[in-house]
Amino acid sequence: MNTGYYTMNRYSISYVRRRKGRLSSLHCALFILHFSFLSAQTLTREQLTGTWVGVHTEWDTDALCPLPTYIRLDPDSTYLLGMTDGSAKAVTSTWAIHGDQVRLDTIHFAPRLVTLKNNLLRIGRNYPMVFRRFKDIPLDSANTAYQLSGHVWQSDSLLLYCYANGKIALENPTSKQRTIHFWRLARFGTSLFLIVQGNQYTPDGNYKFIWQLSSLSPKQLQAIGWNKEAVVQKTFRLIRNLAPGDSCRPTGFQSCTNCFIRSFSEIGIGRTPSRYNLSQLLKKHYRPVINHTGQSGLIHVQFVVNCRGEQGMFTLSGSDNDYCPKTFDAQITDQLLAISRNYVASDQFLRADDQSGNRPNDIAVSFTVRLQEGQLTDILP
Repeated sequence: MNTGYYTMNRYSISYVRRRKGRLSSLHCALFILHFSFLSAQTLTREQLTGTWVGVHTEWDTDALCPLPTYIRLDPDSTYLLGMTDGSAKAVTSTWAIHGDQVRLDTIHFAPRLVTLKNNLLRIGRNYPMVFRRFKDIPLDSANTAYQLSGHVWQSDSLLLYCYANGKIALENPTSKQRTIHFWRLARFGTSLFLIVQGNQYTPDGNYKFIWQLSSLSPKQLQAIGWNKEAVVQKTFRLIRNLAPGDSCRPTGFQSCTNCFIRSFSEIGIGRTPSRYNLSQLLKKHYRPVINHTGQSGLIHVQFVVNCRGEQGMFTLSGSDNDYCPKTFDAQITDQLLAISRNYVASDQFLRADDQSGNRPNDIAVSFTVRLQEGQLTDILP
């Protein structure tokens, strides 16, 4: 049996099933290593030797998720794959270069599967992982924790509210939108990384970002991280001390899953036994729009119910009977939105598998209704 193949598949299955525990991110890395395919940059052993810390995983052109893993490629052909924050036991194996191919463990990467540009190591094509070459920058952990805790720090695009209880608020200074997570410092080598993860309820999983702290003074913090275009050094300046009355709540709806919207568990109500419940709700609360011609077609409704039963991210999209985009009368769309908010989102059938409503993950809910001249005629499967 190819033990490497078995191990990788076991890791990938555990990740897809979203098993609890900090191993899932390491398993994700192993999954990507195994299931990425590419098509020639010839790399040398000298170029690859060293320690590489994760920047992000690319799930789409505009969907990046922080990568909390690292790879250490040693000159003696051994390599170490682990978590930058030390939250899971590292995996040890061997690596090699054969011509224009790179081997990691039992996985042989075809030409261009592993590329190097501007000290960024990219592995894979499907959901590629991007690493940067690690440079150790010593910092004192006790002094750093003291400087961060209980203070508000601001960069050109982000405010950090570092609460002493381990929570952190991330705020966009322009939109004033705020989300709540947990923060801590992790030692890697002699360096310190600022780890922000979890959601407003739990510090587990869901890495928001992993920044290496490069310098810290009483008035200024510098961190190395991704700025949507490149790895840069971001500067934060001390704004003020946190006051006892400062809010530690999100400004609006916050999902429990921070990284991939696509990772929500999905319920298409029209495809489940709950279709009857939905039909009864719509019959009871929807008022047909009379004497409005042209109000025929389909309306697709989507929203998210987070791990505590809170709902948000409502969207409605319309199309005519030929599936071309269509805008419906506000009297119709406003009703469907209100019914979704006030009745569907809070209905117990959405949480039939957990009567307490405390699921580990969010649920993406969707349904489509058909209208004929302003009257609901069907719920599509």
